[in-house]
Amino acid sequence: MKQKITLAYSPDTDDAFMVYAIGAGLVDTEEFEFELYKADIQELNEKALENHFDVSAISIAAYPHIKQDYKIMTVGASIGDEFGPAIIVNLDAAISDPAALVGKRIAVPGLMTSAYFATRALIGDFDPVPMHFMKISDAVRAGEVDAGILIHEMQINCEDQGFKKLGDLGRLWHNKYKLPLPLGTNAIKRSLGDDKIARITKIMRKSIEVGLENREETLSLALDSSKADLTLALGDKYISMYVNHRSLHLQDDVRTAMQIMYDNGASAGLCEPVSVKENVAEA
Repeated sequence: MKQKITLAYSPDTDDAFMVYAIGAGLVDTEEFEFELYKADIQELNEKALENHFDVSAISIAAYPHIKQDYKIMTVGASIGDEFGPAIIVNLDAAISDPAALVGKRIAVPGLMTSAYFATRALIGDFDPVPMHFMKISDAVRAGEVDAGILIHEMQINCEDQGFKKLGDLGRLWHNKYKLPLPLGTNAIKRSLGDDKIARITKIMRKSIEVGLENREETLSLALDSSKADLTLALGDKYISMYVNHRSLHLQDDVRTAMQIMYDNGASAGLCEPVSVKENVAEA
């Protein structure tokens, strides 16, 4: 009998793309049987606090809160290379510089998300208003908040939605640290043990490779899964941004950037200190 492994991913196009081959039976899963679950990233962050899934997509910023039960996987990361979540305001807003958002009400997709941690590191102190990522643009448009941080596919065409884009967190992060912006990754239960962690990592890496080898079909199905309002062309652009060589292995510059995010978070009282080096599941 195969061992059941619960694998949770977000409805974001890149997450759906990376696990598609496993769900479709296109990858040899060896002695494991994967059960896939889909939920919003903030919900997954919260489920990880409960040690709910064997493997789960998480915000990289959420990891310090779950480190006792999980390791950081070396596959499945979504990294912003001079791009990332968009900082938006209404077109008629007097604010024209992200620096002017200090002390303002900013809608964020959750207090354990990398978008929130990065915004705090780049802007400074502000009044965060956590909400579901799909509701942020409406909150900005209605004037319920001064600004919002758009993640996932919504960051792609925010100006076409009638907003003014003040900045891009990935670009601002690179300007400050000369490093990529770490956004999402996978966490895996420590209790599985090093051998099984290594084999599951290999299977998940293969799933990404198969997806990239069958890019058009996988993208089309991932867009259907995510319900993203993107054309195939925009979806392909999005996949190019977030599913690439960085998704296959956790590079040194990404690890350095993660450590900076955790150090900043600890200094701001957002999380406990954590060592990236001591918590990555090398495989």
